Amino acid sequence: MKKRHFVGAFQHPMHFWVFDLHFPVSILLFLFLWPGVSNANPQTISIDLDQAIATALENNRLRIISQQSLEIAEAQYQQAHSTFWPSLSLNASFMRRDETAIFEYPEQNFNVAPGMLPPVNVPAQDIDMLGRDTSLYSLEMSYPLYTGGKRSSLIEQARIGVDIAAKEVRRTDLQVVQDVKRYYYAALYTQQLRDLAEDITISFEVLRDITQAFYEGGSNSVNKLDLLQSRLAHALAEATYEELAAKHKSALAALTFTMGLGWRDQIHLSAKSYPESIDNLKLDQLIEQALNFNPQIEQLSLAVEAYGAKIEEVKSDHYPTIGLRASYDVFDNELNGGLSVDENKRSWQLGIGMQLKLFNGGRTKHQVSAAKVGQAQKEQQKLLISESIATQVKHLFLQTKSARKQIEITQQAVATSQENRDLSNRAYQTGAVKTEKVIEANLLDAMVRANHSRALHDQALHLAEIAYLLGKEAVE
Repeated sequence: MKKRHFVGAFQHPMHFWVFDLHFPVSILLFLFLWPGVSNANPQTISIDLDQAIATALENNRLRIISQQSLEIAEAQYQQAHSTFWPSLSLNASFMRRDETAIFEYPEQNFNVAPGMLPPVNVPAQDIDMLGRDTSLYSLEMSYPLYTGGKRSSLIEQARIGVDIAAKEVRRTDLQVVQDVKRYYYAALYTQQLRDLAEDITISFEVLRDITQAFYEGGSNSVNKLDLLQSRLAHALAEATYEELAAKHKSALAALTFTMGLGWRDQIHLSAKSYPESIDNLKLDQLIEQALNFNPQIEQLSLAVEAYGAKIEEVKSDHYPTIGLRASYDVFDNELNGGLSVDENKRSWQLGIGMQLKLFNGGRTKHQVSAAKVGQAQKEQQKLLISESIATQVKHLFLQTKSARKQIEITQQAVATSQENRDLSNRAYQTGAVKTEKVIEANLLDAMVRANHSRALHDQALHLAEIAYLLGKEAVE
């Protein structure tokens, strides 16, 4: 740690070193314990918030997975559309019988000229019909002419599935952006606190050295207790610095993972301040934006539509299904004669079929009832989520206002605390104040500055969370 001059810039009180960033434990365990991630060419990158978001949207695997889900839904939509085309299939088979197929012609007697000629007796005969080897080829076509609305309802459900998947992609993008902002702000906050703790440590190191010099020089302004207090203050500040430095590294590691970089890559923040805040936000406008653009609400609205199409699909069982079928068949057998004649070797068929379900034990009726209840359930879920999101937006709005007020208060207090600290430091060097007064002045200054940093962090984080719930950035 670089040693600085005693400028009274000592930072952070007891309140300062008990803060908690609430990092998701699962993320950190994944970062440090998963052996499957490697990076042969680690990078050292300087980034700002916009660069971190752009990198995450390009590399984050959650976004890749959600994009693949959208591609699956689009393929299923095209699959449903395929029912508007006829189905054409080519079939071929070869069969060998254990023996030749025969037709036994029974014995018969013919009386050609009764009373004049004796009857003619024709003995029983075995007639070959098919040889042992037979080949069959057929080209078959089927096409549904009428399905009672089932085909169109299945296509509609598939189309809504694509829209739901698209909303999920947008929801994932919003989640990735929120995660990047959360970890970026955490890294910026811990960086500020770490620097604050570093200043405190250096200030208390100088205070300890001055106190020791006064004590060893026989000054009447300090005693053994003053020396012990200065040493304890320095030790506590140094321990706090190490803790905050570790938290800063953890925040950078979480940000690196969210950006989709390798665990060996090193990043540091190029910006030292938070983005500009939005003033004059109105709660009713924020809630209106959330209800109109939140992707989770939009997904539930689409789910209600999907259940409507599902009801039409089930109702189609009340109507007949009509289809067209045609085929062209080729038959070949090793026997010349019997059934293997030119008239039988090639043939075609064309027909229309109809199927109507007359009775299925009330299954269709109950399926319609279940689909209607499912649609009503999605409506209630949409109302519940809408109320929940409105409540969350209101809570974050109030928290943002509180953070903004704290920023104004602590910003005014920073100048006063710095002046008090500087005066105490100068007075101590002349023996005008006691050691505990210097420590107290530095701790008060650190508390004010730490609270100011925390208020800035909280305001930026609350605005990021509001943007996630809104489905877009908040506007004035």
